[in-house]
Amino acid sequence: MKLRLLTSILLLFLIINKSHAQYKVMFGNDYPPYNYLNDKGELVGFNVDILNAIKKLYKTPINVEASDWKTINDYLSKDSIQGIGGANFPGYSDDYIYTRSAINTSHCFFYNTNFTSKFSLEILRTTKEPLVGIWKNEVLSHYVLSINPTAKFIYVNDYNSLLKLIDRKEVTCIFGQRVGAMYYAKQLGKDYVRPLEHRILERNMGFKVSKNAPELAKLLDNGLEIILANGEYQKIYDKWIAAYDKDYNSPQINLKYILFIGAFVSLLVFSLLIFNRVLQIRVQEKTQDLRDQLQLNSEMMIELEKQKNIAEESDKMKSAFLANMSHEIRTPMNGILGFAELLKTNSYSVEKQAQFIGIIQQSGNRMLETINNIIDVSKLESGLEKLIIKQVNIKKVIDELIDFFTIEAKKKGLKLTLIEDTSGLTQPFFTDEYKLNSILTNLIKNALKFTKDGFVEISYKLTNEFAEFKISDSGIGIPYDKQASIFEQFVQADYSHSSGFEGSGLGLSISKGYVTLLKGNLKLESIPAKGTTFYVSIPNSVSNTNHIDQDIAQQSSNNIHLKKHNFIVAEDDETSFYFLEQILEPFSNKIIRAKDGKEAIEKIKEFPDTSIILMDIKMPKLNGFEATEAIRKFNKKVFIIAQSAYIQESIQISATKAGCNAFISKPIDKQKLYQLLEMVKV
Repeated sequence: MKLRLLTSILLLFLIINKSHAQYKVMFGNDYPPYNYLNDKGELVGFNVDILNAIKKLYKTPINVEASDWKTINDYLSKDSIQGIGGANFPGYSDDYIYTRSAINTSHCFFYNTNFTSKFSLEILRTTKEPLVGIWKNEVLSHYVLSINPTAKFIYVNDYNSLLKLIDRKEVTCIFGQRVGAMYYAKQLGKDYVRPLEHRILERNMGFKVSKNAPELAKLLDNGLEIILANGEYQKIYDKWIAAYDKDYNSPQINLKYILFIGAFVSLLVFSLLIFNRVLQIRVQEKTQDLRDQLQLNSEMMIELEKQKNIAEESDKMKSAFLANMSHEIRTPMNGILGFAELLKTNSYSVEKQAQFIGIIQQSGNRMLETINNIIDVSKLESGLEKLIIKQVNIKKVIDELIDFFTIEAKKKGLKLTLIEDTSGLTQPFFTDEYKLNSILTNLIKNALKFTKDGFVEISYKLTNEFAEFKISDSGIGIPYDKQASIFEQFVQADYSHSSGFEGSGLGLSISKGYVTLLKGNLKLESIPAKGTTFYVSIPNSVSNTNHIDQDIAQQSSNNIHLKKHNFIVAEDDETSFYFLEQILEPFSNKIIRAKDGKEAIEKIKEFPDTSIILMDIKMPKLNGFEATEAIRKFNKKVFIIAQSAYIQESIQISATKAGCNAFISKPIDKQKLYQLLEMVKV
């Protein structure tokens, strides 16, 4: 067999010399480490050395030159040259001859070990809106989106730009050609760049030859066979590729590398002995590559279709949500504007005027509740909602809720009952009081809303580990096909069972979000037309406390007797200032306005006899926090009340830290403001 091989080689050599063929092969000039121009302008690289080894083997005159990729392909199409080195097999037949593969190329993800010690496809899949650096290529971007449909991209046109992205902490990873990217990483001194071992888009790289030069294609194929067998190929591979294509994650890298090369060389020797069988195997390999590519494309299309359906369903639910929110805002707004217009343009009795004003207040409260719900959902969705853990008197919270909802229950003729068991609680209970109150308020409000007759029962049990609540009603129930999705956002707005009942439908979604934040559990049992029971379990967060000083105690709003004060009202909004001016007038000697934080500082210096400042948090030039901190540097006595439309407890804490004595949320409740004014001793 060896004699046959040598005879074939000699015969080919004689044919080539006889024909006095002269070939010209070109390479791309900017594809390191495969083929590129070095600092001296010399054409070097893996593919160049492969061709030089074949030339040396056959002593065949082949001219080698370099240019940009488009130019050399144009030359080949016009038969100005006979071949191109470093060309990928496209996976289908075209007008050229492709030699056997000189090397396989692939793409993979790269990450920065300074930012993360481990990276995987699972991390990429579960990261919310990962930022990926990538070439502007539709196939590459579709592949990333098949892993994580929320991925965002930064597109680049060269490897230097791609490797710069990996130094940005907000960039999750980059995606590019494995060997090329690692070459540039080494050149740029970025030894902290690591490739993910998962390889995709593997392609065969070899020589693309004109169909008018079949002798050249055969020469290159046979030459590749020989240098693979005699060890020359391995030397070229070790020189140009091995350093950029090693397994960084395997402790047995050297052993595996040696075993791989040994197996590879053995396979090639065996292939030389059974040359005809090798040809058959090649066809099978090409066919399998095509099948794998088709399978990958099919899986990508299935995943894209799945994500498209999810996105369309989400859009549908969001549209329903927005339509419902529009209704919930426009309906009370209609009541406010309509009855305000009646009061302005017509004369009515005192009783009628009081009735109209009551409707306006009721509509305003309803719209405020809708806006607060939208804000709560937005904060939960964006992950901005934080816990404020403190000691909570749960019995007091429940008693206040019972007192509040008893009036509504009596109006509807419902029996509101309470069953309590606090015997198991022998230590303080810590949780987020605002969120616990919100959870229970939403559940009790829903129970009363959807119950026309019968009862609403509230029971709870306290232990040192958990607070467990049960809210039951004899209302309309929840359809079985809706129970699985009742807590999801954007879903409640589409429920037909709730038609005829006002409300944004966000209460359960907010409750579920708060329960999850508190590491609790919320579930339900419901029989349509019979009633519903919600079960809530909240753990005692005694190990995660963040105590909040409660400076403002609850005071009775009856019999307000206030002495007169000198006020500075720091408020940039005209309507808000006018409202405050009206409710403060009976208790003021003078009211001075500041339209921004900077002016508030100037006014307190100008009028040092001021006893109270109402400080808006959000103002131009200086905000309320900054203005308060500045005032406290020279005036420790003036009583400062922070006022804001932001109702989060974290805002109240920030106000206290800045130096405010009290806090009141907008829209301002007159009675609550009077209670705060009663506290002023200056």
